[in-house]
Amino acid sequence: MNTKKHKAPATLKVPVYEVRLVQARRPLRLAEDSVGDSRTAARALHALIGLTDREHFACLFVNGQHRVTGAHIVAIGGQHNIASLDIRGLLRAALAACASAMVLSHNHPSGHAHPSQEDITSTARIMRAANILQIPVLDHVIVTRDPVVYHSMFVRGTLPNVPSED
Repeated sequence: MNTKKHKAPATLKVPVYEVRLVQARRPLRLAEDSVGDSRTAARALHALIGLTDREHFACLFVNGQHRVTGAHIVAIGGQHNIASLDIRGLLRAALAACASAMVLSHNHPSGHAHPSQEDITSTARIMRAANILQIPVLDHVIVTRDPVVYHSMFVRGTLPNVPSED
């Protein structure tokens, strides 16, 4: 006869996480509420990061009608580059913002808007990761301090051709 009492299994405390989107104190003021073309996107992104003295990487989140629903500064670098880009953080923000798609951007304080090979390579990496989450990258716009000098990778044909994960 077994007289041992059966102990209830010990409970394990596991943290419960919540993802919250926190609105910044300073809103982005836009003349247009949607980004239907690269010129409109460039104006919005210039307002966000165009006049900074260091490189900033940012994105605009848009809904299905390309209306801007939010913006996020992903990384801030030095005067000539951004050392690292946290793609997981960028996508976490896109998911929290319920983005249907996004427009990537960074600035070139030098005034030259042409993308480097590193710009194109990092865009392709972001696009591959975003495709898995079904959040397409519509464009990557490089802005400068001059609001009319920008480079739209979509318009200029330098946006990488990354097949979707469908």
